[in-house]
Amino acid sequence: MRGMLRRTAALLLALVLACVMLSGCSKNKGYDYQFSMPNAGDTIAIFHTSMGDITVRFFPDEAPKAVDNFISLAQSGYYNGCEFFRVVEDFMIQAGDPTNTGDGGESASGEDFEDEIVDYLSPYYGALCMAKLGAYTNTNRSQFFIVTATENDTATAEGFNEEAAKAERVDEKKFEMYREHGGAMWLDAQIGTLYENHYVYTAGAHTVFGQVIDGMDVAVAISQAATYTETQAKEASILNPGQTNILKDRPVEPIIINSIEITTYQP
Repeated sequence: MRGMLRRTAALLLALVLACVMLSGCSKNKGYDYQFSMPNAGDTIAIFHTSMGDITVRFFPDEAPKAVDNFISLAQSGYYNGCEFFRVVEDFMIQAGDPTNTGDGGESASGEDFEDEIVDYLSPYYGALCMAKLGAYTNTNRSQFFIVTATENDTATAEGFNEEAAKAERVDEKKFEMYREHGGAMWLDAQIGTLYENHYVYTAGAHTVFGQVIDGMDVAVAISQAATYTETQAKEASILNPGQTNILKDRPVEPIIINSIEITTYQP
């Protein structure tokens, strides 16, 4: 009987320790976690584009629906042949729409799915984010973008932060991360709220579900490609109403995703 009690106590202690360790791991994910390298065997994606390869890691614990959706679409070949139809230097490159217009694309399930916002994942330089219908929440489908913005002037946002109510204040560490890495700070779920409270614009947070770990030079080169201007797009629409070949911020020479390879990370 005593032996059984000792074994039971030992088992309970082991379970408690396991829970503590798991809890600790979760709580220890700081703002720099996004820039950590994946573990051996973790799932990664390699974008084989007409301008070179881009490799990204995923955040399945934080954004399981976005990650599963992207992997399912990539493995089915859905993204093969898609263009980066919208590229803006020092902002982002966008793809994932088979019509290459920004108006198309469906999720793997055929239904919109909800945003998955985590405070320690942000649209820093190199972030892989879900695109959605403007500022509307929970309208994720197939489109995505990679952040190429290098913005690191946090002064205005930090000024708003000092004036914010305590419950709405952003951790100083996040501002440090933007100063160090750059990014699309105006799309940040927390910082965007600071701007929204000062009527600068309506915040539109995006799910961050991955991070570039190799090939960022390719992403930046794509963002710097020659594109059609707004004037050219308007003139083309006047001459040919309904045309979709000449669109603002669309590369003049198509930049294509030949395939997306889903594989495992091997250091």
